[in-house]
Amino acid sequence: MPVILLTGFLGSGKTTLLARWIHHPAFADTAVIINEFGEVGLDHVLLEKSDDRDVVLLDSGCLCCAMNSPLQDSLEDLYYRRLRGEIPAFQRVIVETSGLADPAPLVNTLAADPSVAAHYEFAGVVATMDAVHGLAALASYKEAATQLALADRVVVTKTDVAGAAQVQAVLEEVARRNPHARAVQSPGERPDDAASAAIEGLQAHALPAAQETPRPRSDRFSHLLRYGIGSFTLHTGQAVSWPQYARWVDAMQRTLGERLLRLKGTLVMEDGHVYAIHAVHHLFSPPKALPDDSVPPALRGALVVIARDLSAEDLEEIFALLAQEPSAAR
Repeated sequence: MPVILLTGFLGSGKTTLLARWIHHPAFADTAVIINEFGEVGLDHVLLEKSDDRDVVLLDSGCLCCAMNSPLQDSLEDLYYRRLRGEIPAFQRVIVETSGLADPAPLVNTLAADPSVAAHYEFAGVVATMDAVHGLAALASYKEAATQLALADRVVVTKTDVAGAAQVQAVLEEVARRNPHARAVQSPGERPDDAASAAIEGLQAHALPAAQETPRPRSDRFSHLLRYGIGSFTLHTGQAVSWPQYARWVDAMQRTLGERLLRLKGTLVMEDGHVYAIHAVHHLFSPPKALPDDSVPPALRGALVVIARDLSAEDLEEIFALLAQEPSAAR
């Protein structure tokens, strides 16, 4: 079952978006895990209806769970309650983070923890961005910048109260800081459509259509963004052997370590199949084989690296290991 991580800075509207999701008929088979109370919207509903229970069935059919234990335990508990018929069957899970959370550890858990992978699949990160105060938050708080950098989708909120110039400035900043994320606006003329668009076709390894013509070398950017967070696009058009992949992973772990906020994309391996590649910090998930027709040819071998304090030249030196023959690396 897919698990979606919903993040966003304090007051950016993520709980409002979550409330839209759970009241939309298409999300009636959704379980929601909340790891912080206190915001308006869904949280107070859960508190009012909880009666000291940690899992609540809302009128819309959604399940809400207050996360009082590690995320792995909460997911496992939900799965086995579902299996035993104690709660209605759900088909997806949305995890809402704290407004001040660094989402990287939770991404790590969802993408790399074996106990989670037994029953769930990480689908990606949705981040909310406030059209009124978002730029100020990015300038002042590292957490806000990290949340945006790790997003696969960005929902620009409060567009109904922001001016057109404000909205445009936010969209441009989102594109500058995270050119690999698809941005949608909410609320629009039909808020439910924006809520659905935020997760439509979401996949942790997916790259947007704008990257379907990747450059052969890293997509250098002219300046380092605030807090040293940068985004790089890399591409290799050749098949990679498993020894090459192992050397590259080892070099990424040793050289980048905690500076690697996130890596996602695909590689064509020596068996001819396309594999989804995902990593956070020093932890690399096992490559996952994808259906051969699910990845457009131009996106095969494309990787996005989001990291702190890393130059394109340093990354290209490590990336070259994927192109070296085994004899050249010895």
